Amino acid sequence: MSSDPIFEGIFPALVTPFTADGESVDDAVLTQVVEFQLDAGVGGVIPCGSTGEFMNMTTDERKDVTEVVSSVVDGRVPVVPHTGALTTKETIDLSRHAERNGAAAVMVIPPYYEPVTWPEVLAHFRALSDAINIPIMYYHMPAATGLPLTREQFEELAAIENIKFTKDSSANAVQLGELFQEMPDKLKVFNGEDKLTFFGLTSGARASVWGAANFFPGLAVELYDAIIKKQDLPAAQEVWKRIWPIMTTVGELGYQSAVKAGCEVVGLPVGNPRLPLLPAPADFKARLADVLRASGVAVKG
Repeated sequence: MSSDPIFEGIFPALVTPFTADGESVDDAVLTQVVEFQLDAGVGGVIPCGSTGEFMNMTTDERKDVTEVVSSVVDGRVPVVPHTGALTTKETIDLSRHAERNGAAAVMVIPPYYEPVTWPEVLAHFRALSDAINIPIMYYHMPAATGLPLTREQFEELAAIENIKFTKDSSANAVQLGELFQEMPDKLKVFNGEDKLTFFGLTSGARASVWGAANFFPGLAVELYDAIIKKQDLPAAQEVWKRIWPIMTTVGELGYQSAVKAGCEVVGLPVGNPRLPLLPAPADFKARLADVLRASGVAVKG
């Protein structure tokens, strides 16, 4: 059914800007966020992922975000919406919508509330594969799903026709390395754990999904270019030294709140996360601004 596209570069998992009252998606600011990424030279974008607070959005809002992002990108880079949901029916609905709106692929987390058996996971993804004609990126995030996969289970996923990729957010560096070495012809693996970005890119990834890159896409692209395009390891190590303090600071707070704080600090008015998530306190924003300045990232004010 689907062809196997080539994904390369930094793929920011986009934040979703909300209006000041939190009631609606702010499409105008979303446009600004997307252009900020494109101007930095990212390889693609992922709307409605975990960083984008999909869990706090309605189905209609997720569709709206996909439409806005696809329209703004206008074919300049691949758009890979996250379309995972609690039910197979909703996952298929969101995925078909993404396909109709020009998505290059969809990223899909398996059902994540009621524990599902492995045969049920396979049935879910087979039904999705049968329903669409674009590739699927399996979103491996055991912290959210309670479902850490084995090598054998990745093999079974890769046997499903349209599953071409996985985003690995397990933070398991050993398994990530094994997937790069042992499954390169079966399943293309992207790192999704921020602190393993350097490891992932130097170990075999051709693309990296990175939520925090929303507020420093230029620095993230600089790292990618040093490793992949220039193959200059010493230069890449120096860039990573600048990025590492940002990652450790982001890790002090809930991820969505921290990333939105970073966006505000660099001049992207994305607003607060939706309840039950709370906005970052002022002292965190000030501390993050200091870290960004020291890393060479321009901040507002």
